[in-house]
Amino acid sequence: MMPNYLPEPLPRFRAIYEALYSEQGWGGGETNSLRFAAVAAVSCSGEPAEVALKIRTVADEIKTKVGWFGDLRSSLRFIVSAMLIMNEDNVSDFLEETKRVHAMFRAAKLRNGGIYETMAILIMRLSFFKAPIQMEALERFKNIYEQMKKYHWWLTGPDDFPACAILVTQKESPEQIGLIIEKIYQELKFREFTPGEYLQTAANILYLTHTQPVEIAERYSNLATAFRRVGVQMWQSDYDELAILSFLESPPDFIVEKLLDYREKVKTLRPKPDSTLTFNLAASITFLELIRLNKKLKTITDVKALLDMQAIINAAAAAAAAAAG
Repeated sequence: MMPNYLPEPLPRFRAIYEALYSEQGWGGGETNSLRFAAVAAVSCSGEPAEVALKIRTVADEIKTKVGWFGDLRSSLRFIVSAMLIMNEDNVSDFLEETKRVHAMFRAAKLRNGGIYETMAILIMRLSFFKAPIQMEALERFKNIYEQMKKYHWWLTGPDDFPACAILVTQKESPEQIGLIIEKIYQELKFREFTPGEYLQTAANILYLTHTQPVEIAERYSNLATAFRRVGVQMWQSDYDELAILSFLESPPDFIVEKLLDYREKVKTLRPKPDSTLTFNLAASITFLELIRLNKKLKTITDVKALLDMQAIINAAAAAAAAAAG
């Protein structure tokens, strides 16, 4: 299990990443996954080289067992590996449960969510401490998904499956969850954030702060303003990062100062990350640095790691679309 504390995240992240990257022949997509895996593995016990070896070993086992056409054959398996190690899970048990729950998704007449469905199963497995996922949980999952569609049928799709999985363990009813998320979404829209899928994802995340919609939207807006004040443009792709940073209770200017400092240090990684990735990684490290004494650390960092998986999937889809065009 994850401890209620973390070591200083930047040097540990760098050490794990460099140990993971030490093998030659990584492509750009795999390199990004290695970086996100290193972020997810910051809290794994053991020396960085030992942690990196475990991640590579588990990733190789996943690749072997899923075959040529499995969702997890891609470079996402490195992040999944880090999460399995962090939660003391093993590949065979996880893949067996994934196969069983995929069949339950079909029995519940949920659309096929592909890799997003696999991510949702992983989230629920971790949420239930590796106990078998029951149909009751899946029915609740479906009800939450339908509440999202009630408000935004044109935006809601399989990419919302991970958020639905996270929300399954919340105490409120699906109707209450849907209503609160919608209130947050409208508060953000009122503050002139661009409506759409990115804003819906942000609202889903912000629900987990269990803060009044007006208050959390104001905190989110103040943080965005603080970034703009120092010349950092906020793109829609940054909305989920802003949502994660909104869990922090530190003053916005302090968060921004920390992130920009870490961003300069992240730029020294080899190969050099692009500007979007430097912001994403710096946000993750800032988040881990400022929240590391929080007793809800496990829940929040699991959310962050799975959002990183979603970001990589979206980036891969965008690259494929550009290549096809």
